[in-house]
Amino acid sequence: MQCDLKTDTSRYARQIILSEVGALGQQRLKDSKVLVVGAGGLGCPVLLYLAGAGVGTLGIVDNDIVDLSNLHRQILYVMADVGELKVSAAKRRVNQLNPDIVVDTFATTLNPDNVLSLLASYDIIVDATDNFDTKYLISDACVAGEKPMVYASISQFEGQVSVFNHYHQATQERGPCFRDLFETPPPPHLTQNCAQAGVLGVIPGLLGCFQANEVLKLILQTGEPLSGKLLSIDCLDNTFHLLSVHKNRNRLPAPTLGASTTPAWRDSDWLSPDNLHDWLESQAPLQLVDVRDSHEHLHASLGGRLIPLKDILDRRQELDTTRRIVFYCKSGVRSKAALLAVRSIHPHAELFSLEGGIERYLTTFPDNATLVAP
Repeated sequence: MQCDLKTDTSRYARQIILSEVGALGQQRLKDSKVLVVGAGGLGCPVLLYLAGAGVGTLGIVDNDIVDLSNLHRQILYVMADVGELKVSAAKRRVNQLNPDIVVDTFATTLNPDNVLSLLASYDIIVDATDNFDTKYLISDACVAGEKPMVYASISQFEGQVSVFNHYHQATQERGPCFRDLFETPPPPHLTQNCAQAGVLGVIPGLLGCFQANEVLKLILQTGEPLSGKLLSIDCLDNTFHLLSVHKNRNRLPAPTLGASTTPAWRDSDWLSPDNLHDWLESQAPLQLVDVRDSHEHLHASLGGRLIPLKDILDRRQELDTTRRIVFYCKSGVRSKAALLAVRSIHPHAELFSLEGGIERYLTTFPDNATLVAP
């Protein structure tokens, strides 16, 4: 597909003048094919910005219909779209923005029988889904098909974004995949989607923009993609954490697409504030690890060793795996990520995440902010 220089120079003028884009980069965008799985809060901004940038072919996978409750965050849709298939409404809106691109729609859900064929003709796969089962299915299919996966997840005021299975020219090998971060899904009762946990509308918009940016970087072959890195964002206090993700060369492959092996989460991984309080009071042998940033630790803490989430694997030698290790953060999100990251290299260690974080603990025991465990 060749560029129409007159049309493209006018439409894409502000990005063609960038040295990282130029006419060659614009042609790369037009020749690229990107599949977006999920046309909800994440998928909407991804589709709009990729269409605006001139990505030549966009595929959209979603079998849901537009609901009134979607409109506060799913910015592709308007009131007139309520009750319509999302893929149909999304295609219409995307082509209104840019009629020169091809939009393929698939009103279906991914499953082990169709995932490889759906992904086959696309260069880059965007995971804009809200459930773990589909994320693992996408990841396994991307590994099998040797395609990069641009990942994001959101919950309430927080989100994460990364690039998995990216091929690095310098090393001539692919970077970590989703299972290198979370080897297997947590049980359903430990996860919630937006309908259950709630979300502020701008959060998926922000994370979707990050995803679109990563896709454009991959196509243009410029900048540093988030391969081997997990960017975690808390929009309540505007904190950004960049966590290293390492390739687990000892990890067993999933037996089938999307299947689980040994569960990554157990019921006992969540430690209640009451149980932690009892352990601290009885001076039980444990290591308490605060995975927040240093300024948060100084403001209020339960003591213990400060190892910010972004450093947890780089400073793993400071973890005493001969004792129980209890990770804590503000609300339990970062401590959960820390536990799973450490479990990937110490699968037999006794690891716990403080349920509800320091906020819930200090609500229950307001006088115990100075308790210290070494």
